Amino acid sequence: MPRILMIAQEKGGVGKTVFARALAEAIDGAPVIEIDASPRMIELGERVTFFKMRADREAIEKTGGKASRAEFDGVLAALEAAKAPTIVDVGANTSFTLLSVIAESAPFLSSRGCELGVCVIVTTEHAALAAASSILSSTKSWTAAQFLIENRLHENVDADWMRKNSKGVTVSSFEQQMLEKGAEEILQDGGLGSIKRIDPEKLRARHGIGPGLRIQKDLERFRRDAMEAVRPAAEWLIG
Repeated sequence: MPRILMIAQEKGGVGKTVFARALAEAIDGAPVIEIDASPRMIELGERVTFFKMRADREAIEKTGGKASRAEFDGVLAALEAAKAPTIVDVGANTSFTLLSVIAESAPFLSSRGCELGVCVIVTTEHAALAAASSILSSTKSWTAAQFLIENRLHENVDADWMRKNSKGVTVSSFEQQMLEKGAEEILQDGGLGSIKRIDPEKLRARHGIGPGLRIQKDLERFRRDAMEAVRPAAEWLIG
């Protein structure tokens, strides 16, 4: 029975793709479905099936809304065809709509042997809190597992909110990171997988001894913390 995990958050900029990449590294070879305005996880190559979202307004107007209704057909077909643990990275401004479509299809997918889970990323931003609460509530009845990653980008999420929204949910956290100048460029170019391939000598030659060592240390900590944050979800995915 393939397990499918959707990484979701309606609010952009919460670090969702970081954790999608961490899951992809934690489960070597697992297929990834990416739903976004443009491909981001290009370093994963053929492991990724990309779906461009959303249907543009002109297409929707010309078809009387049919384009909007059909925009997730390809995603649903990919979910039905899943044969292995599958990671679904749901782009910002898409989670609510896609998850409502999947909710309608959940009984059918279940009958085909799929087991669905959701992993929600939350930060202290009001929009992120509201979206996370809504996603967890609306998916509770049709998901086999729910995960919540508290991204402490700026500070810890309010403890009362966490208590209220984490009942029956597996919670993990990602500590605030301080990245030396140059580290973020490496992350953007090659994702978390590139950290393991860092050549310390080339790093020091390019940035100098001090900055090079700090970049290496910061990236190694970033990868370690991200992998730990997704560990519960990864363990569920592989059963």
